[in-house]
Amino acid sequence: MNSEVDFSRDEHFQKLLARKPCSLTMINLEIARDAYPEIDFARTLDWFEDRRQELTGHFRGMHSEREQLEVLARSISMDHGVSGSEAAYRSADGSFLHRVIETGQGIPISLSLLYMEVGERLGLPFCGVSSPLHFLAMTETATGPIFLDGYSGGRLLTEDEAIDWLCDLTRLDRQQVERTLEPADDRTIVIRMLNNLRTLHAGNEDWQSAWIVQNRLVAISPSSYPLRRDLALIAQKAQHSATAARLLKSLLNSCPDDEREFLTSQLEEAQRDIPRWN
Repeated sequence: MNSEVDFSRDEHFQKLLARKPCSLTMINLEIARDAYPEIDFARTLDWFEDRRQELTGHFRGMHSEREQLEVLARSISMDHGVSGSEAAYRSADGSFLHRVIETGQGIPISLSLLYMEVGERLGLPFCGVSSPLHFLAMTETATGPIFLDGYSGGRLLTEDEAIDWLCDLTRLDRQQVERTLEPADDRTIVIRMLNNLRTLHAGNEDWQSAWIVQNRLVAISPSSYPLRRDLALIAQKAQHSATAARLLKSLLNSCPDDEREFLTSQLEEAQRDIPRWN
């Protein structure tokens, strides 16, 4: 079983599953389409193209990568008013690029994706860095890596500055933080996006939205027992009782002994609910 939801129209998500080159921007928009079925991808892509054209002119005559990064950060955060906010953590909109652009508010990972897309179009390639508690974008320069914190208005940090800040933020030691500053691959980034959404939806008891997100996680890692278990539990909370019962029966064939009693009780509950919800 890969998922209970059909994601076949999501071209770039399918490329991710097949481990082929894909666009994280397009995957973000495909995920957003789960919540906004009428989303216009072209409108968001046009916004990125407008930033490319606008900044290409500003970059003429600049030879310093640092100067270009400062101009990029100023354009996004000040001229176009896109930065981080506490409110963005409380809504799925803070994760979706089209809504981040419309509202001017995002969370670290969505803002990093935004800078990564604009940077790629300008020939300033960024990679995502899945650092603890706070996602960052990073680009290599002639003087070493520069980390960009889109949440804080495009603040630029040297490697030492990024490590010191993350040590203060996370209370991890320097060596632990250093290990997290490697470029993250596409699957790691998408999983982090989806985990953020799942946590938010579960906290809001929006189980139907959590169900769709969990299906994407299972599609990426179909052999993960914890993900398949959580899919079954979320199915029951989302009132998909027949599906929950089927998934729970399958789990009981391979579950750890210490989970068997709990999963059996969940299966019995799902079977009782089938006439009610199906």
